[in-house]
Amino acid sequence: MAGLDQAILTLAQDADVLDLARRDPDGAATRLGIEREWLDVILRGDRDRLRSAGVNDGITILVSRWFQDNLGDTDSTGQFQVDTSTPLPPADLPQGLVYAGGASHVPDLLARPEIDPADGVERLLAGYAKMAADLKAADPDVILVTADCHFQSFETHHFVVGTADNHTGSMAFFKRSDLDLDLVGDPEMAGLIVDAVRAAGLEVEAAPRVDLDHGLVVPLRLMLPRPDVKVVPIITQPHRSYSPFGAREFGRAMRDAVEKSGLKVAMLATGGLSHWLDPGKFGAVDVEFDSYILAMLQAGRAIDISNIEPFPLLDHGQYEFLNWLIMLGLVGPGISGEVYTYEAMEASGGGWTVVRMKLEDAQ
Repeated sequence: MAGLDQAILTLAQDADVLDLARRDPDGAATRLGIEREWLDVILRGDRDRLRSAGVNDGITILVSRWFQDNLGDTDSTGQFQVDTSTPLPPADLPQGLVYAGGASHVPDLLARPEIDPADGVERLLAGYAKMAADLKAADPDVILVTADCHFQSFETHHFVVGTADNHTGSMAFFKRSDLDLDLVGDPEMAGLIVDAVRAAGLEVEAAPRVDLDHGLVVPLRLMLPRPDVKVVPIITQPHRSYSPFGAREFGRAMRDAVEKSGLKVAMLATGGLSHWLDPGKFGAVDVEFDSYILAMLQAGRAIDISNIEPFPLLDHGQYEFLNWLIMLGLVGPGISGEVYTYEAMEASGGGWTVVRMKLEDAQ
């Protein structure tokens, strides 16, 4: 991505290089240090493909407005595309990671499943059951679980790591206090994560108390492999700060903690895909953008979503994808996802999914 950024800026600043690109694209591509195919993308003003590659809009607009004199940007649709032509980078899993995946944490799935179509609920629960079997087979010593902050307030705007010996909570806010959960924490593993993230120059809040709500209660009631398995909750706060890039880097920093722990570690992302809590928008599902996210997961390129500008994710109801990007940052590039299920459910308000990361791709 950085190479594309610089190539576009060079073409915009140096008329001679832009002229060379039009006369001798092969020579110009070599001079700019990019593949000829990407120079063609730039010269034809394909902003959609450049945005999909992570080039920010302030730069991509140059290729239409300045290189093509297309002041209305009439050739761009604003649709993101999955890159299937560029080879995946080699996988590089952190030692000790035995499982990774993601699942929605829709509260109505447990609190009142009758509001959604029965066949969709059945398929969704089947996806959770399949992942539960995966987790049991992986037999982790500890599970790292991401969720976003729903009801609890923390001291900072940073990502939060729960450091307590135990975590407890229920779905009382959904009139179901009977749907409760008690988890065994892992202060030592939590401390390793905090130290690793800070060593990477990132900020993190170490929280002595994380109250469990539906973000953790739903997926773990359905999938916790055994009551005594240790769990470290990692909480994002998208209402206070929103950085897909930062989420990915947080996950990358966690790799050192996983390897230092000497434990068998499972990583579970929760939340999403598309849903809105905005007044007047609840119940909408963006199936088209959800399909793009799932296609990126299946292609092994979902980590690249961290390079696009934050607004498209927020605009399409994907604010919980920060939780997934932490998991993807830990897993690293080159690992594809297997979609167990996806259901668009308007009554419960979103596009719900269960996805397993195919760690065997690294073998």
